Amino acid sequence: MIKNKISILVVDDEIDICEMVAETLRDENYNAIIATNFDLAVNIIKNENINLLITDIWMNNDANAGLNLLSFSQNHDPLIPVIMMSGHGNIETAMKAAKNGAFDFIEKPFKAERLILLIEKALEDRKLKLKVLDFESKENERMTLIGKSFTFKNIKQNLNKIASTNSRVLITGPSGSGKELIARWIHKKSNRASFPFIIASCATLSPERVEQVLFGWNEKTNEENNNLSNLGLFEQANNGTLFFDEICDLPLQTQAKLVQAIQDQSFYKIGSNKKINVDVRIISASNNNLIEFIKEGTLREDLFYRLSVAPIEVPPLSKRSEDIADLIVHFLNLLARDFGNNTLKLSSETLVILKNYDWPGNVRQLKNILEWLNIMYGKHKNFIITPLHLPPEILGHNKEDENDDISNQLSLSLKDARKIFEKKYLKEQLKRFKGSIAKTSTFIGMDRSALHRKLKELDININNFD
Repeated sequence: MIKNKISILVVDDEIDICEMVAETLRDENYNAIIATNFDLAVNIIKNENINLLITDIWMNNDANAGLNLLSFSQNHDPLIPVIMMSGHGNIETAMKAAKNGAFDFIEKPFKAERLILLIEKALEDRKLKLKVLDFESKENERMTLIGKSFTFKNIKQNLNKIASTNSRVLITGPSGSGKELIARWIHKKSNRASFPFIIASCATLSPERVEQVLFGWNEKTNEENNNLSNLGLFEQANNGTLFFDEICDLPLQTQAKLVQAIQDQSFYKIGSNKKINVDVRIISASNNNLIEFIKEGTLREDLFYRLSVAPIEVPPLSKRSEDIADLIVHFLNLLARDFGNNTLKLSSETLVILKNYDWPGNVRQLKNILEWLNIMYGKHKNFIITPLHLPPEILGHNKEDENDDISNQLSLSLKDARKIFEKKYLKEQLKRFKGSIAKTSTFIGMDRSALHRKLKELDININNFD
């Protein structure tokens, strides 16, 4: 904390007291500003960057002047801590000041050491609040659901309706499509947001211990776990949300107990006959075809219908390519801040390639690719990512094969080598744009009729790229 950067406003209708307090603050290297009435103080708060306010309560024959200034300050900037002073101190006045948002109260006359201690505590409190706000701001940014496509707009509309209820939600979609993010978003927008969001990662739960993990155990019956909390995930999530990731991976025996626990909002710990009551919202997710799993007997039908009160289906990224540009901007901004790098820019050609890639790993794969680009090129200022900078998995080739092709083509005439290159190039572009002549011609900068002639000349059948 650099004290000479901290501005403290001292307000009292007695100029001698103002000067005395200001001098004490300056001795501590704080920047002290003084005001002798409400109007002057309000003007300073409006026009100066005030970090802390110290004000008398009774000023200019107005018993509420200080409290009114406190109220104004809180409305103007609630992060400004306020220390109230009074020569007519009593418990009722102190309580009123605290109720209105004052950080603390000090009675005149006071010792300089006592005032400095209060100031240090108030500034630490302000610093902590700023950190919390910064953390919440970053979390809110990470929790943002990015997408303007018709499909994703419909999902967000449904989520807005679902979040405020206590309904159980079943989220389905391919791996990497953002199911956990949606679950966290629902929790954050619900009336349970101030309570825990607990994840039960079903795929990683040991079949031998899965029920202990979910429901807990009677500490007297399990000596192996004497040094661990015997609270299961249900109790840990009490009043909050319990998210079952890949629900199909739970053993059938556990699924039966889960049906009962969800229905009754109660359960028994392993080795105990005492019923535990909880209030937990259940959100589940799976990347499988759950109806097929029911038919195969690996998912209980009664569990499915209890979980699927509000179903949400998340599409693969390839089905919402309109959202890719916005996702790229979002991730690049987050990554630049996290890595302390410059924000990368993408060339129009690169963006077209990324928008037309199939993304088998969905949003997670996109984020990973952008993180790799940030690691490789983020330290460069005003760096523009061109197709050459993209990793092989996006471009669909590797450099060794490319070097072999070049070596083989060196023995050909320029005309034959050009023909081979053009055919390979146009095939790749048609594949990238799924056979669309319109998109391919726009990207390569060739008139459609000229492109058709070139394809005929090179004996390329566009029907092979649908």
